[in-house]
Amino acid sequence: MSTAARAPGEATGRDVPGGEEASASGRGTAGPRDGPGALSARRAVGLVTRREINSRMRTKSFLLSTLGLLLGLGVYALVILVSTEGPTRVGVDRDASAMRPVLAAVAEGAGDFEFVTVDGDHTDRLLRDGELSAVLGRTDGQLTLSVEREAEENLLAVVRAAAAEERTTRELERAGVDPGEFRKRVASASVKVDAREPSENSAAEQFALILSSTGLLYFFFVFYGILLAQGVVEEKTSRVVELLLSTIRPWQLLAGKLFGVAVVGLTQLVLLGSAAVALAQGTDAVTLPTAASGTLVTLGVWFLLGFFLFAAMLAAAAARVSRQEDLQGVVQPVMLLITTPFVLGIALLSKNAHDPVIEWLSLVPPLSPILMPARILLGTAPAWQIALSLVLAVAALAGTTRIAGRMYANSVLRSGSRVPLAEALRLRQRSAGSASTNLRAGGG
Repeated sequence: MSTAARAPGEATGRDVPGGEEASASGRGTAGPRDGPGALSARRAVGLVTRREINSRMRTKSFLLSTLGLLLGLGVYALVILVSTEGPTRVGVDRDASAMRPVLAAVAEGAGDFEFVTVDGDHTDRLLRDGELSAVLGRTDGQLTLSVEREAEENLLAVVRAAAAEERTTRELERAGVDPGEFRKRVASASVKVDAREPSENSAAEQFALILSSTGLLYFFFVFYGILLAQGVVEEKTSRVVELLLSTIRPWQLLAGKLFGVAVVGLTQLVLLGSAAVALAQGTDAVTLPTAASGTLVTLGVWFLLGFFLFAAMLAAAAARVSRQEDLQGVVQPVMLLITTPFVLGIALLSKNAHDPVIEWLSLVPPLSPILMPARILLGTAPAWQIALSLVLAVAALAGTTRIAGRMYANSVLRSGSRVPLAEALRLRQRSAGSASTNLRAGGG
């Protein structure tokens, strides 16, 4: 029997996950035998990674999800552009045309207004056709603002301020005071604003940043994590994993799958993130507190940390079952770990981004991969908290992948009923013979 076709139960002890040298932390060359034809660990992981990338990126689900998300962003951008109204056009009758400079000066910062001089004979038609929102005229010295139904509050405030400005100018001239010098002295009075919690974004923009960052990461963690878990079960069901593990070791197979799916997910995230940043900058829908490149780097780094953390758990959990129908039960605890920070992020960050509770929660894995990026984009996370959350996330990732590798190696070759958690977690003490017995019993 050739090496590639031989059943894993007939492999040497170190090549079966139950064997001592088949651990997730094993090192050295891979394969059933040491020799010139054995794959190095790096080459084995690289081959699996490329296999995952090629197979995932060519699937309809990847293409359709990418196009669907980009199309959704495009539709959103179109809605924003279409719904964006132009300036409010206000007609100024010739009798009041001298007020146009005053109106324009007062209107700065109060709204987007355009004041045009109109002939009083056509004002009714212009108002009725919607070409003008209002017409300002003067009758017997009295200013009159004509509207079709109701005057906008901002416009009414501008007109009142302009009328007061005009009246003040006349009274100053009547009293022999230079209006320009008077206004210059009045303008010299200033008030210093001391913002205890300065913010570059409005409440709506903050909520948009929170929802987009946490929602995007949550979607990718769930989508690609479940995709990886389903792939693990599919390989067990089709017994492809037995052929793969006759050549490489379990930890190499798991590492290659993680790296491959991570590359696919990161590619889609960069495409979608770039489109989202371009949308935010092009429509001014959201003011990003950092540069566009910094925003993408932030999401990319935390995506990789969070994905490896959650995907390793999901792959290890999926290895315990042999049917897709049983997958939901074993991955549900991991899904809860992903959903919790998403819900907390929307509920707590939208109320108070400086809440001490959310600050401490954003430091702790597995909450940090979703909560900390949102705080960074909001500009509320100091450098020391960002650094500490990264250190803790890397430490948690190291411990999680070690445990997940052990569970994967202990479970992936076992078929039939669900592997008990205690057996999946235990250190390999049984000989390879027991694993071979299970395989022969499952394979017939």
